[in-house]
Amino acid sequence: MTIQEANQKVQVWIDDGDEEAVLDLDDLTSAEGLTLPGNFKGTLFLNGLTNAVGLKLPETIEGNLYLDGLTSAEGLTLPTSVEDLYLDGLTSAVGLTLPTEVGYLRLNGLTSAVGLTLPTSVGGLYLDGLTSAVGLTLPETIEGNFSLNGLTSAEGLKLPTSVWHLSLNGLTSAVGLTLPTEVGNLSLDGLTSAVGLTLPTSVGGWLYLNGLTSAVGLKLPTRVTGSLHLDGLTSAECLTLPESVEEKEIYLVRLPESDKEALRQRHPNLADKIK
Repeated sequence: MTIQEANQKVQVWIDDGDEEAVLDLDDLTSAEGLTLPGNFKGTLFLNGLTNAVGLKLPETIEGNLYLDGLTSAEGLTLPTSVEDLYLDGLTSAVGLTLPTEVGYLRLNGLTSAVGLTLPTSVGGLYLDGLTSAVGLTLPETIEGNFSLNGLTSAEGLKLPTSVWHLSLNGLTSAVGLTLPTEVGNLSLDGLTSAVGLTLPTSVGGWLYLNGLTSAVGLKLPTRVTGSLHLDGLTSAECLTLPESVEEKEIYLVRLPESDKEALRQRHPNLADKIK
């Protein structure tokens, strides 16, 4: 796509007057000469850009911004506010200044938290490329999904007090892990042992612990609102189920039927939920 074609496409988008429409400029490989409106409402795709040279973005974007092709934040000036921001191509946060207001933020390409300054509050956050929490300072609140599936150690990890959906599937050990006191869905499928694991007393959604083959040391929450997934367990020894699993089922796929029946006898209020 030439810059003339891109600008013509922008003008057509403006003339159409559909402020919530998608403006797809993914075929553009250089932003030199690109003219965008000062304020934007809709979804803007610029995934073909590998650098920000010549890129002048709108001051505000009431919608989503895709810049997954960028490999460097050099020269990048982002809007002060954007609903969802996609920057999965960045491997370093050096030079990156993020909006003060952002909904979902995807930075899955980052391999280090050095230089990363996050907003104090985000709607959702994806940092699956990080293998270490060294240098990572997280927002005070994360209202939606928070994914750190690349972490292999909880060392230095300080989580917010409240997260709706927390995913830490890369952890094989819970040593050093302090979980939020309030959590909706919690996914810890990589854990192979419950040693050191302290779960919240209540989980407001689903709980995934499919990597555990033994319940030794496992103390489950007293209440799980969604479903409970323990598909890796091969024995019910040491397993005490929550007092309440309110809305969904308890999945114990690899557990022998005799063990499941024993659990039904011990937890009659949960008998019909054990699968």
